[in-house]
Amino acid sequence: MINFPKRIFQLYKVRWLYFTAILCFFVIYYKIYVYVIKDTSERFFKKDYFVNTKGCQVSAFNPFSRKVLAHTSKLKPYKCTQKKLLLAQTINGSNFLVLPMKRKSIFRIYRVKEISDIKCEYNVIKRITDKLNKYSKKKTFSLSKRRRQIEVKSGATIIRTKCFGLQKEILYHDVHFFMPPLGKKTKQTRREKRLSVLILGIDSISHLHFIRSMPLLRTYIKLLPHVEFWGYNRVGDNSYPNLMPFFSGLNTTELEKDCYNDEKNFDKCQLLFQHFKSFGYTTSFGEDTYIGGTFNYQKGGFEKIPTDFYLRPVMVEIHRHTTYELEREQSINCSGDRKYSDVLYEFIRKLVPHLQQSPHFSFFWQTQGVHDYFNYSPLIDKDYFRLLRLFETENILSSTLVLLMSDHGLRYGDFRTTYQGMLEESQPLLIAIYPEWLATAYPLALSNLKKNSHSLITTYDLHATLKDLTNLNLLSNENVKNRTTLLQQLGSNIPRGISLFLPIPEIRNCHLASIPAQFCLCHKLHQISSRDKRSERAARFMVDNINIRLSNYSLCPQLMLEEVQDTYLIKQDNDQQSFGVKVRLKTMPGGGLFEGTAVFFGDSLTLNGPVLRINKYGNQSRCVQNYKIEMYCHCSLH
Repeated sequence: MINFPKRIFQLYKVRWLYFTAILCFFVIYYKIYVYVIKDTSERFFKKDYFVNTKGCQVSAFNPFSRKVLAHTSKLKPYKCTQKKLLLAQTINGSNFLVLPMKRKSIFRIYRVKEISDIKCEYNVIKRITDKLNKYSKKKTFSLSKRRRQIEVKSGATIIRTKCFGLQKEILYHDVHFFMPPLGKKTKQTRREKRLSVLILGIDSISHLHFIRSMPLLRTYIKLLPHVEFWGYNRVGDNSYPNLMPFFSGLNTTELEKDCYNDEKNFDKCQLLFQHFKSFGYTTSFGEDTYIGGTFNYQKGGFEKIPTDFYLRPVMVEIHRHTTYELEREQSINCSGDRKYSDVLYEFIRKLVPHLQQSPHFSFFWQTQGVHDYFNYSPLIDKDYFRLLRLFETENILSSTLVLLMSDHGLRYGDFRTTYQGMLEESQPLLIAIYPEWLATAYPLALSNLKKNSHSLITTYDLHATLKDLTNLNLLSNENVKNRTTLLQQLGSNIPRGISLFLPIPEIRNCHLASIPAQFCLCHKLHQISSRDKRSERAARFMVDNINIRLSNYSLCPQLMLEEVQDTYLIKQDNDQQSFGVKVRLKTMPGGGLFEGTAVFFGDSLTLNGPVLRINKYGNQSRCVQNYKIEMYCHCSLH
């Protein structure tokens, strides 16, 4: 019998346990994936409609049809190329930069002989506006074998750190942030019980694509009290027109006229942040982007800080000083060893103790990867599963309504040019996760919420729903009955935003819900030949309309119709004399793919909403700084 040394035996034992754990994880993950596919496919094949009411019928689709799966492929995980030399940690109320690496790793990666060869400096950063930060006086420090923790400024702090080698070459450059110390915990009596709100937003993901691509998260959600909304319909093209009704209850035209145009920032706009703040809630706002922020893409953002916890100053500093693009895909950005989305996840995790302290309204939104790539969302399945599991283990879900949501489906790419891709773009993800006590305390309100899972709804309704939560007395059975009676008395004059704790009227259609016709999922489409005279007339009318928009921009040449790719006939609601023609067309120069709807009324033609681009245009439009024009312009100097 061979006697192995004890150390070698222990090493083999550890490796075997590690291998077994990995194997078990993948077996469980595979079973979950197969279970979700089987469960979902069987149910969707049997169901004819997502919404089937007097005012609207939305046809159901199988998320796993062969035509759809032909567009799916597995992406390799994106890994940032730099290493984590320093880590930001708060220990016993004090902030530290911690050296997590072992000495050998430091010597190998940074090619130094001693840790003390690395000299570092940092600046404390203070936000001025959404586009500008300022800096304190630079502070220097050295690393050493014995000094692996460097204390920095206490409290809520953002710092940018650089470390140099003996030749003054930059070895490390990154931005770190610390949360403020915890205040006194808010005590609530049973009578005063309040519900927090937390938004987990994932850009450009349809409801069906969520089912296809995030099985781990979806299976976990099935174990929690939740409502999945199948009639959630977008109201605009991109994030801005879809999220402004969520935040303000207004469309973009109304909002800009009301509070934005003169100020060139959103400070005077009455948004949900201010509403919840006025009721004593703490507020948080984090997005994993600098350029594409909800309030910042070709907009002025905020002069004053809009929330108690705000990630944007961190993203401003990263974007201006420490960002780099991964070579594989230029739209995935990193800072240090973290992708932009990892910075957002870190922000959320560090907020957890504060979310436990008092009622809060928190809004988090991811854009990176999911905005551009159909097959990116499986890469973040585990990230969101871990976040939701963290919320449960830290008891946040027991006092919080979580909305897992999106703004629209994927707007570009090959899948978007398919019939199902076109429809999925208008059916974004929306799932509400609620604590069990809410259903016990307010049974009628929660019954309505569940019934509305198959109603036609929008972000206008979400705005009205969340405003109810600052006064839970509105959800009592008596108040819900009274409010329902008043709603029924309005007949067809119902408001566009209705709390989902009330029953959405059966008569609601896209017009009553303020959903533009071109995004309406209730309309039935009938494909006709692209060579049909109506197809060509509608297509040329749309190109002419684009050229009128471009006529004031000398660097944007006029476009010509290259081909009509697909055409659908749309019957207008309760109108026997008019009909719509939805066209997808290609133009030159630039190869732009556009989609729009023209309404025929006798011999006359009108556009039913703007003509929208459905393929990427990259830097083609860099000569114009107007978000309303850039999708059409193919700069002549490009």
